[in-house]
Amino acid sequence: MLAFTVTREFLFRGIVEGMIYGLVAMGIVLVFKATGVINFAQGQFGAAATLLMLVLTIKYDISYWLAFPAALLVGATLGGVTELLVVRRLFHQPRLLLFIATLGVSQVILYLMFQLPETNSNKAVGSPIKGLWHVWGVNVRGDQLMVILVVPIIAVVLTFLLQRTRFGQQVRAAADNPNAASLAGISVKAVSTQVWIIAGLLSAVSTILISPIRQVNAGGLRADLGPELLLTALTAAMVGQLTSFPMAMAGGLVLGILEVLIRLNYSTLGLPQLLEFGLLLVLVLVRGRSVTRDEQSWSFAGKSRVASREIASLPIVKWVSWLSILAVGIGAALVPQLVDNNTDRNKFATVLIVLIIALSATLLTGWAGQLSLGQMAFAGVGAVATSYYATSLPYPVAIAIGTAWGAGIAVIIGIPALRVRGLYLAMITLGFQIMATAWLFPQNRLSTARTPGSINLRRPYIFTWNMKNDKTAYYYVCLVAAIIVMFIVSRVRASGIGRSLIAVRDNEPSASAFTVSPTRAKLMAFGLSGGIAAFGGGLYLASVRQSMEANNYFPATDSLRIIAISVVGGIMSVFGAVLGTFVIQWLPAAFDGTSEVKLFTSGFGMLILLMYFPGGLISIANNIRDLFFSFVANRTGMKTKVAKPRGSVASLSARPARDDTADAAAVLPLKATDVTVRFFGRPAVDHVSIVVHPGEVVGLIGTNGAGKTTFMNAVSGFVPCTGSIEVFGKKVERLAAHRRARLGMGRAFQNARLFGALTVRETVMTALESRSRSMLVPSMLYLPPSPMQEARKRREADEIIDYLGLGRFADASMSELSTGTRRICELASLIALDSRLLLLDEPTAGVAQKETEAFGPLIKAVQAELGATILLIEHDMPLVMSISDRIYCLEAGGVIAEGSPAEVRANPLVIASYLGTDTRAINRSDVPAH
Repeated sequence: MLAFTVTREFLFRGIVEGMIYGLVAMGIVLVFKATGVINFAQGQFGAAATLLMLVLTIKYDISYWLAFPAALLVGATLGGVTELLVVRRLFHQPRLLLFIATLGVSQVILYLMFQLPETNSNKAVGSPIKGLWHVWGVNVRGDQLMVILVVPIIAVVLTFLLQRTRFGQQVRAAADNPNAASLAGISVKAVSTQVWIIAGLLSAVSTILISPIRQVNAGGLRADLGPELLLTALTAAMVGQLTSFPMAMAGGLVLGILEVLIRLNYSTLGLPQLLEFGLLLVLVLVRGRSVTRDEQSWSFAGKSRVASREIASLPIVKWVSWLSILAVGIGAALVPQLVDNNTDRNKFATVLIVLIIALSATLLTGWAGQLSLGQMAFAGVGAVATSYYATSLPYPVAIAIGTAWGAGIAVIIGIPALRVRGLYLAMITLGFQIMATAWLFPQNRLSTARTPGSINLRRPYIFTWNMKNDKTAYYYVCLVAAIIVMFIVSRVRASGIGRSLIAVRDNEPSASAFTVSPTRAKLMAFGLSGGIAAFGGGLYLASVRQSMEANNYFPATDSLRIIAISVVGGIMSVFGAVLGTFVIQWLPAAFDGTSEVKLFTSGFGMLILLMYFPGGLISIANNIRDLFFSFVANRTGMKTKVAKPRGSVASLSARPARDDTADAAAVLPLKATDVTVRFFGRPAVDHVSIVVHPGEVVGLIGTNGAGKTTFMNAVSGFVPCTGSIEVFGKKVERLAAHRRARLGMGRAFQNARLFGALTVRETVMTALESRSRSMLVPSMLYLPPSPMQEARKRREADEIIDYLGLGRFADASMSELSTGTRRICELASLIALDSRLLLLDEPTAGVAQKETEAFGPLIKAVQAELGATILLIEHDMPLVMSISDRIYCLEAGGVIAEGSPAEVRANPLVIASYLGTDTRAINRSDVPAH
């Protein structure tokens, strides 16, 4: 079964095709190395250049050698213009926006290609080398010989250019550290433009070479080269970790040979794609984590605006918002009455299904930060499973089972998200999408129609309505389903589950310190998203009157369109999904055949919107809303209700300390023995032993790089270590960070970044999850105990916020706050966590000196409130000496001194290593012990 024929001819064909894959992969590597962008328009650059060459050589009978440089110029120009007009403008936006923008560029180029004259021919671009040669038992055609001659030369030249020339040094410098490169006199923008020009040239050469081999005519060139070629090239590029040209070419060769051998030995559809998906999965999991690009740049962190919060407090806002929602609902309900045929009703019903699938992308990508390019594959799973079970079960029951299948498979596909995210996770989901459409969906065992690989809805009834024949009923079923999904997704966002998803997306270590399990959050997001998409796929099944081929109805291009809809509308918002669906799906459906609408809702409109409104249509809607309500408020004299401070830091010392830790007094809060942390074989922490007694404040001092934060990370569970760590008498070396936090360990980080998209109140409510964790089904459906839990958490959060004098900032997002205010928010969260052991890493870092003096009493007040023990890293010697009971000093990863503040301050090793011999520095730390 596993045996297959290998001949020289097969190997030769594989090498030729693999060389072209490798050349495309090198273009992807080049752009990614320089800009961190995966260019989806890479294939379209070459398609446009090759189409021009086809028109010149066939229609106008121009010589190959005159048309060839013209085609190369087109490819280079398209690459350069894309960088100048699109990439440069969006360079500092999340990489997801740039990815979607390259989709828009691809559509714009496709539009321009249709403006070229028709050739009226099925001919492909020819090869300048004619003839057939027999070499070592292999038939070599002229077009294949052209590949063998040209590709190695380009690969060698490009490798030399990037590795051995000043230009290559500039590209590497600009990629590694753009700011430092600019300071060194390198024009980062010019380098980026040059790189995109070269990428356009590579694409043009690749497509011109592959056209005669695959006999790609004008029609084939005008069709999008598609995500399948992109995925093959990405897989080849991953062999070289998106950095190595020789390894990318080697990966292309391997893929080309394997694909040809499988294609010529087996008739089963999709086997090459299945193999490619498995290989990609292994490459990403093994090698993806070593790629140094910032995966966080693929996430969105929405920012609320002060003006919007003030506007939202106007009494008029709520009832106008409800009236707007009601008007939209009534308009949607009237659609079947405004059209006069079932075809249009069916078309608008599918728009609602697209909205459902777009909402699944909002949840997964917008809130959980997991970029998925395979949402249509999950929808296809729902459709196939629904079709299978509907042969013997009622349609609603079959949809429910199909939804469960979609959720389960999405969880399995989401398991790699526990190790990688961003681009690498997107590659895995795109690979699953292509594998599903090429291999999974066409499986005969899943067929429920007479045609192999096709599916059909056998029992299309909901109650007494036939969903295939009664399209008015079908539309209303889809409308009710869309409303229910919108309600569920909105409730998830407003619950502790939604806050936890965003917390993990924005700052996974801090989320773990808040007792949130990143594993649970990510897999839950995949399960919910996959289930929603599969539900939409099950509904879509009823839109087709006869049988359908799932691989044609749920293609990879539609998955990319779903992400585009979410981004264009505003990927952080439920209403953004509605807006994106309205513009990209509803308008073309309503104005079918109108070229202006098609142009606006395709590449041109998408690019213009993303370049000027990267927040999506929802940002435009918010601006209009703010302007309108500001106008109304000014004309009518309405006053906004901005929350005022309802407490003060000074009042903290007046509050009595809690005495709920008497049971914990008998055990050590922290005992670390021989803790060692190694990076690349070198010890960053070397056999450190520290004991923290109940009720103590223990300081941890030392120079930068002494190992203080690394030791605290080891204790918290964020870096692996050897040795023994006990928290309140329980060994925790094998526990994940969030499980250690649940023992009563609270952690404050040096950067105090927290969760940029959450408000202060939401941040504290996220910490309150440790007291009462939100349950999934009640949160989704707003059933008890969810409403009571949410009301209690909000009330407790407001009490803590008032207690720390943060009332005026309660509705401000964390990204808007100063460092000092974020520090106080961290302390508020520690109170919400009921932490009994506080690990504070430089709580005054980034805080103005005049504010630093208030942090000593503030920390002591929080300690009294919690009855807690504190391990404190701090460089401010007056602060650490004044509030510490004992101090440890680290140097080069080891403890060099331990004792009271006075003893450590006078220790010669501490003076030589950290305080120095400057008498003024020593005297400055001379604070009376307490």
